[in-house]
Amino acid sequence: MTQPHPVQDKYIHNINNSFYNFQVALISINGPDSVVSQDIKPSSIKSLMIEDTYQLFYQRGYIVIDNSYDVIERDVDKTADPNSPQAYIPHNNNGKVEIGPGSKPKDLSFLFKGEARDILRIDIMPKLDEKNLDSNGNEIQQEVFRMVYDFAIYDSEEITGENPDQKYKKLYFWDLYYQLMTEKNVPFSTANYTAAKNASLLDDSERGMPTGLAIQALINETFPVEDGYPAEISYREAGGASQTLTSGISGADPASYKNVDWDIGGSNIFFSAPAKYKAIDSLDYLLSRHVSNVDSEFDMCLLHLNRYPRRFTLTSIKQQFAEAYNKATDTPGDAYIETIKIGGYTQNDGKNFYDHAFTPSGGLYFQKIGTVKSFSFDNMPGKYSQRELTSRFVHSYAYDEKQFNIDALRNSVEEAMRVYKKNYVNPLISSNENPPFPNFAPGQYRSKNINIDNVFSVSNDSNDQRLSVGRNRFLWASILTNNLMSFRLPGATHRQSGNFIGIDRDGAMTSSRFDDKLLGIYIIIGVKHMFTGSEYYTDLHCIKTYNFSPIENTNPEGTISNSI
Repeated sequence: MTQPHPVQDKYIHNINNSFYNFQVALISINGPDSVVSQDIKPSSIKSLMIEDTYQLFYQRGYIVIDNSYDVIERDVDKTADPNSPQAYIPHNNNGKVEIGPGSKPKDLSFLFKGEARDILRIDIMPKLDEKNLDSNGNEIQQEVFRMVYDFAIYDSEEITGENPDQKYKKLYFWDLYYQLMTEKNVPFSTANYTAAKNASLLDDSERGMPTGLAIQALINETFPVEDGYPAEISYREAGGASQTLTSGISGADPASYKNVDWDIGGSNIFFSAPAKYKAIDSLDYLLSRHVSNVDSEFDMCLLHLNRYPRRFTLTSIKQQFAEAYNKATDTPGDAYIETIKIGGYTQNDGKNFYDHAFTPSGGLYFQKIGTVKSFSFDNMPGKYSQRELTSRFVHSYAYDEKQFNIDALRNSVEEAMRVYKKNYVNPLISSNENPPFPNFAPGQYRSKNINIDNVFSVSNDSNDQRLSVGRNRFLWASILTNNLMSFRLPGATHRQSGNFIGIDRDGAMTSSRFDDKLLGIYIIIGVKHMFTGSEYYTDLHCIKTYNFSPIENTNPEGTISNSI
């Protein structure tokens, strides 16, 4: 293999025997013209964990930094051994740094303010072209592999030993966008986006707007351009490339809205933020009432903040599963990132032992970083399935008609199972021309409404919107409480929650019926990127929503032992 040229850039480091652009820095903004920054090298990092979970739109984590002799917060001579007394710069009585004869300019200390304005900036990108380490690759490569974050440090602790050179500083962080949303009071109202000049003369239904556009408008108001930290909305028409939406949405026409990266929603909402609401409270309120359009069966949607470019998206879970697999060509979909294989290194491709394939043909397999030798497989826990995967009858009160309503049929377990199978099972790979099978089915108690849940909704205008507190809670639980596979692999930055992977065997182990349950296409619901000095690995938690063979004795009739 051709050897790369000598590394010149101080931010290029060898991690897991591969070159990475690895920039981790502490940044303190002390006004518009004063910024203090301190680089953190991989050798100083005892551990760095970045957690990406399916249910949160932002990332979070922690970093443990070698802080022997309080090196971070002292004035330090970076040319000296950090564990030697010569590393520290003495001060005179005036508090000024004393620089002796022959000394070089020194980096100043980083003093933590402790108000969530200490920023940890992270920029990590593997060098895909070893012949040109100065390049970060093209935009598509960076969108897949690059990790760029501004994290707000919200808490810290020190881990000490018996000696001054045995001290570490542990910093807990989450995305700066999330931190700002927990602080800001935003007087948001959908009435501000009506076409009428005097919204006060309209009734509530006329002061509403599609829930998806309301979420977009709230984000734009929370992060205006003039504040210096604006939010960007991803814009992509069907079949086109992603772009950034920078204009306001007040003039958006729902009938002609073409942004497939942003779900407009299947119902309208009138909402004015209460005085006590922070921006994050308003966001949670709107998301809890958002359902997708009729084409997606009024499915749930997830808000996500992309790593690079830093853009917000809002897409239905149905749309995500539709991008996992191309049935017509038996090839990976746009959201399918790689095939993982279980077992040792063999020359078998894992398909010689089966009469059907468990993963798409042509899926990328990286042998060095994509082979699992140890994993855990946790079945759907009964205590959650019996509590969460039930009919949810939604009660509401219509004030105009002075009438109580109960939405029972659309929130029944039968209807929920129909949508679950259509949206999260049928799009995936099967053993023949028929769709695959759900990997669970309600027993008689739930099917006959002996085990149900009654909930109340204050949304009295739209029964479509009320699905968010009824049937959609079932659908959400059908993913997060499903069969879970967890394992550790050598690190790779392209692994993100919401993407799909295939799990297959490499042929080193004899096949069994268990493979129908274990192998196949999984959605990633959790990723932990773990860096320790020059080592890097990823912990993955993945959910499989279907089975290659039907589940036996799940909904039988006739015997007492099998009727519950």
